[in-house]
Amino acid sequence: MSLTETKSKSLHPLYIMFAIIMWILVIGWLAVIFSLSSETAEVSSSRSLDVVQQLNDRFHIEVSEHFIRKCAHVFEYIVLASLAYIAMFATNHIVVREELPESKAIDRFKSDNEIYIAVALWITALSAAADEYYQIFVSGRASSLFDVFLDLSGAFVLMMIIRVIASIWAFLKNRKLSNHLVNTNTQTKEE
Repeated sequence: MSLTETKSKSLHPLYIMFAIIMWILVIGWLAVIFSLSSETAEVSSSRSLDVVQQLNDRFHIEVSEHFIRKCAHVFEYIVLASLAYIAMFATNHIVVREELPESKAIDRFKSDNEIYIAVALWITALSAAADEYYQIFVSGRASSLFDVFLDLSGAFVLMMIIRVIASIWAFLKNRKLSNHLVNTNTQTKEE
């Protein structure tokens, strides 16, 4: 295809709707995170103590309020990272792309997956930093660089799990493709 020729690309309507819904969920989850951060220290502490009491009553385990608060940080940003990853996937699939041979499709999948992971981690990092900065202005709350790293650690672990799963999938697909090519070449030589 030359520079003067352009191939018309079609849009996939289901992925358009899916991408819009996922980005709305990302923005909505950010609103939840920032609304929780806008609570005063007393309200936030009260909520954490309620969770501690529920855990102690139902499961007869002793956990500290500090532990619950740190787990909440990790959970909030794991959810954000997963929503951002899925939103990037949906956004990338809006345009219907040309069919590629299976080996090139696997390579495209791996590179696209890396982009989804990077964007999800950037969204998480910027949001965590902005959230901690915002807490400076909330009565009784403090900002902590440790909390930013804690938020990122949960998102990072999730993204590495996704990367490992994607790598295993790509390895198995490449192996299956290689076996298929070897079998095809062997049959061709025998004929």
